[in-house]
Amino acid sequence: MRIGLVSLHTSPLDTPGRGDAGGMNVVVRALADELARAGHRVEVLTRAASVADVGRLDTLDSGACVRYLTAGEPAALDKAALPGVTGEFGRALRELPPFDVLHSHYWLSGRAALPVARDTGAAHVLSLHTVAVVKNARLAAGDAAEPQLRIDAERMLARRSDAVVTSTRSERDAVVAAYGASPRDVEVIPPGVDTELFRPAAGPRSGVIVIGRIQPLKGQDLAIRAVSRLAPGIRPHLSIAGEVSGAGSERYRAELERLVEARGLRADVSFVGALPRDELAARIARCALVLVPSRSETYGLVTLEAAACGVPVVAAAAPGLIDAVRAGATGVLVPGRDERTWAAAIERLLRDPAWRAVMAQASVAHARAHSWKSAARRLGNLYRQTIESI
Repeated sequence: MRIGLVSLHTSPLDTPGRGDAGGMNVVVRALADELARAGHRVEVLTRAASVADVGRLDTLDSGACVRYLTAGEPAALDKAALPGVTGEFGRALRELPPFDVLHSHYWLSGRAALPVARDTGAAHVLSLHTVAVVKNARLAAGDAAEPQLRIDAERMLARRSDAVVTSTRSERDAVVAAYGASPRDVEVIPPGVDTELFRPAAGPRSGVIVIGRIQPLKGQDLAIRAVSRLAPGIRPHLSIAGEVSGAGSERYRAELERLVEARGLRADVSFVGALPRDELAARIARCALVLVPSRSETYGLVTLEAAACGVPVVAAAAPGLIDAVRAGATGVLVPGRDERTWAAAIERLLRDPAWRAVMAQASVAHARAHSWKSAARRLGNLYRQTIESI
């Protein structure tokens, strides 16, 4: 098959945790690689975000390609401006040799690619990665809601695409209930994890880490508050990996720094920025726990990466995470956002190395059951079935 993976607003080659790059970038890159290794002709289509990107075509070791299409000024654009360039991106996409399937990742991609699929006879598959109505239902105080334009576009795409792929049952249920997608057209395909990159490390483990773009949705403030509630003798060092992303995030970062000062945690909290994948994997493997205080996640890929490293997680009992974490086996799910409750959950695990060791074994086994090769095989089968049905 000739497969186009459309990722308009961010390249899969960008570093997760920086700008608009996150778990979706990891997913698109890994699926492109595995689909190419399975013999398919795979192109990832993304927007040229610099003059150097114009006309650029990168060929990955797997044989998959990343093609940069011109849509709007070849520069970094604010996310709010991107809906205005989806038409131009679609026109550039239409000029390419036809694809058998166009798989749109995120609503902006779908808005550009669905008309092209209809005009060229390609199957159109949609992955939203973040469902706007779910995100809006769990906003932090002062956080900006996703616009009605996006909600309307997601509803239209969920109903008109030939198939919809979600990472979890929670996401599937949201797409069906909120957007009216037909249940028979929605397929749950969980992500995989690179167990060669993310693997257990020998030696002692210490400290805790939060990984993700610095924005209210990710809830880094809750991690700081929870750690501050632990007595100095048990308090772990907290690393915050990621960079600011989105409107208001600079203000949120400043709030985090003020919170660290106010709680007397200058020596206990480090902002380490967005880390390369190999460095991130090594840092996770050296930690005692990974904290995931997000208000919602599509899946929470970091929980699977932590599992592959044999590191238990303490995560919010929030959409996506309730599917990704095997409560009591690979981690602990914490209801609500009370900092004392979170501190108690963290302290219980830190004081019980035997329990953490049991969780580590279960976590590694859980991760090994989630390979990118398997995810790509299921996706390839869905593509074939969808092509045959249209």
